[in-house]
Amino acid sequence: MTKRRICCIVSGIIFTLFITFMTILILTQTVFKPKHPILQTLSSTVEDVSTHVSPPTMIQINFTLTLQMLISNPNLADFEYKTVENMVYYREKLVGNLTLPSSTLPAKGQVILPCPLVLQIDKFSANIGDIIQDIVQGKIVMETKARMPGRITLLGLFKVNLDTISHCTLVLAFPSMVVEKQVCSLGTKL
Repeated sequence: MTKRRICCIVSGIIFTLFITFMTILILTQTVFKPKHPILQTLSSTVEDVSTHVSPPTMIQINFTLTLQMLISNPNLADFEYKTVENMVYYREKLVGNLTLPSSTLPAKGQVILPCPLVLQIDKFSANIGDIIQDIVQGKIVMETKARMPGRITLLGLFKVNLDTISHCTLVLAFPSMVVEKQVCSLGTKL
């Protein structure tokens, strides 16, 4: 073989490897780039309300808050999520939580999960004046925080850990206990 022929073969191999590398790089940055999974609260409803007010210090408010949670996977790969933690706070005090088991969401798939949480606000309030103040104003403000850690495996080789977070503020009318307002924000950490 001549030097010219060897040079052409080596150049061809290097060019082929370069084109293959650039194609894989472009695909991983566009088509196969991990997209943020969505954990969203679609709706909130209040059921099984039990209120009992006996002046001056006996106040009981017990009810079931059902959150309809949408979990959506916009990726071209399955999303394996660990346990989903859903916590409810009243005046920055935890009043209820729910843990959903881990599962796998298929590529481009979504699922709506009902999350019923039984809450007993009277047992978690440090200051009875807070509940009385909310009852007088006719509204109870609560916060929900949901967190879903998980992993996407691209092409069976690359694993990307994602942490999806949903935070909602709910305003409940009192005494009807209907959700008047729901404001949510979503976030994801890579």
